[in-house]
This record gives sequence, C-alpha cells and structure tokens, in this order.
Amino acid sequence: MDIFNLDESIKDFINETNKDDLGSIVEEFKRGLFSIVLSKTKQFREEHEMDPGLERILSLVDATCYSQIGEGKHAAEIIRIMYENSHDKSIDDLILYGNLAFMCDYKLTRRIMSDAVKQLENEEGFDRLKTAHAYLALGEAEENLEKYVRAIKYYKKGLSFFPEEDKQMILFLHYKLGALHSLINETGEAIEYLQKTIELTGENNKEIKINSLVSIAKMYGSKDEYEKAFTYLNEAIPMFEGSSLVNKLVHAEAYTEMAFNYFDQSQLDEAIPYYKKAIAIHRQLPQYSARELGMIYMQYAYCNEHKEQPDKSLAAKNYEKAIEQLEKANDMALLENALADIIAFFGSIGNNKKKRFYENKFVKLTNEKAHSGA
Repeated sequence: MDIFNLDESIKDFINETNKDDLGSIVEEFKRGLFSIVLSKTKQFREEHEMDPGLERILSLVDATCYSQIGEGKHAAEIIRIMYENSHDKSIDDLILYGNLAFMCDYKLTRRIMSDAVKQLENEEGFDRLKTAHAYLALGEAEENLEKYVRAIKYYKKGLSFFPEEDKQMILFLHYKLGALHSLINETGEAIEYLQKTIELTGENNKEIKINSLVSIAKMYGSKDEYEKAFTYLNEAIPMFEGSSLVNKLVHAEAYTEMAFNYFDQSQLDEAIPYYKKAIAIHRQLPQYSARELGMIYMQYAYCNEHKEQPDKSLAAKNYEKAIEQLEKANDMALLENALADIIAFFGSIGNNKKKRFYENKFVKLTNEKAHSGA
C-alpha cells in the first residue's frame, strides 16, 4: 500500500473542477475502501477531461485496488498495458510497475524487474541501493514461483549491492539464502549462510537466531552428525522462553529433532521427554501437520515399547493416536506401513481384538488402493 504516495502524485492535477472528486478518491483509498475507489475512478473518467498524467495515476490506483480485492488478473492487465505502452520507460517507472505487479503476478514482476536491473547496471554511476531492492524483488518473485535456484542468484546479487550499514537487510538475505540452499539440499552452503546469520544477529533478532540454530541442527542431524546437531539444539532450546516463538511450530521442531537424534542412536529413554514436549506443542497449534504428528506418535510409541523398562500400555495408546492422525494425512503408503506395525504390536502383546480391528483397516485400505490404482 506504500508503493506510491497518492497525495504527492495527484496534487499537480487538482483543479477547481475536479478537486472534490479527486479528494474523495484519495480519502477512500487511504481508508482501504477499494471497491468504492474503483467505482469512483470509473465515474471520474466519465465526468472529467483526462490528462495523460492523471490517467496514469488513476490506472496505478485501479491496479492497486484490484490487487487488494483479489482480482489479480485485472490488476496485472492494467500494469502490463502501462509497462508495454510506456515509450520512455524510466527506471523509477519500471520499479514502480514491478512492485505493483508483485501484488498480483510474479511472472510479470520478473519481466519488468529484469528490464529495470538491466537499465540500472547499464547506467554510469548507477544507484546501488535501488539496484539492490530491484534484485530483492526479483528474488522474491522467483521464490514465490518456486524457482529457487534463480531466487538464490538474485538474492546474492542483491546482497552484493546493499551497503554494509544496512545490517538488517544483510541479515535478512543471509537467512533467506541459508533457507533456500537448505530447500534444494545444498547443505554446505545452507549451513555457511545460516552460521553467518547467527554471527550477524543482535539482541533484537532473537527469533532469526533461534530459527537458524534449529535449521542447522536439522541439517547436521540429517547427516548423522549428532554431536554437532545437539550443540545447536542445546543453544536454541533455552532461548525459546521469553521469545515470540515459544510453543510455536519451530519450538516443536526443535524438540522433535532432539528426540529423533536420540531415537536414531537407539537412546530411547533419552528421546521420550522430547517427544512428549513436541506432541504437547503440536496439539495446541491452531494448525498442525497430521502427517508430522502421526509420525511423532509412532516413534514415541516405539520408544515406550522398547525402552529399558517397557510400558506396553502407553505404547498401545500412542500407536492408536498415531493411526488416528495418519488417517487424516492422505498418505496411503505411510498409513499402510503404520498399520502393519500396529498389527504386529497388538499381536505381540496378545490383544487379538485390537489386532483384528487394525487388520480390517489394513484390508480396507488395500482395497481402496486397488480401486484407485494407487
């Protein structure tokens, strides 16, 4: 909504004839009454002579309004026409159009901002900060289009142009790059950027530091480098208290990762308290992954079944809770494996009633798979 200053942009076009109508458009726009603004700009065009400069501003207003009310196609079409019909495309215009396009059409953002950075870098003594922000918009567009390799390329370009004193943006880009490298399984680069992120965090960036620590721990855990993983988790977990991330998803992920690192080394008694804490957080989240929680219950149940002093009753309860969650997860292969495990468990403790109950579920699932062709 702060992409352009409507008051400043429109003041040169106000006259005695149109001042009330333009004033009303500006006021309703500021109040966020976008549908009303669209009806008023339409009426304004019908009732007043249109200067090309004023038409451009009203088109910018219309594009913004359409984006805000969820009519992205209308917004994108307005921006595309303005971009293509602009004979003398100034860099400022391109950046404005690109930022507006970001609200409604990432591919259009890519097209416009690519044009902008080419012009910027061809200028003698070009504006480095403007270039940095243009590359940032390009990176965000590619990330939203799930073109992560391109997003990384543009974020790195942006990072190279931001001045050293812009510490918050440099921190943000290191964190972004770490997360994206992780997403495409470039673990070494991800850890490098996230470690640099940790170095850059200050007292006001506790949440970014926690997320970075947990992310690095997960990557080391995936490589079976458990001691390194524990080092980062032991630093992260105490930091949740007093942070905005306490009892949020990343808090549950930290406990789950700690539990799984013990589980993977067959240290089941050590894993149990962390699984309990992870489950407690997942259950109170407004939205949680049934698949993730189901898998946690399965591992927690296995720990109770096989720990030094087994608790078969608790194992049974949690195996059943696992199935309850996995049935919501829409992953037939995972559910099938879990049902096989729970059938074997109830068979091993001689509970034939439960064994038959889950055998029936297994048969039903198998029939569903056969009919669906899965």
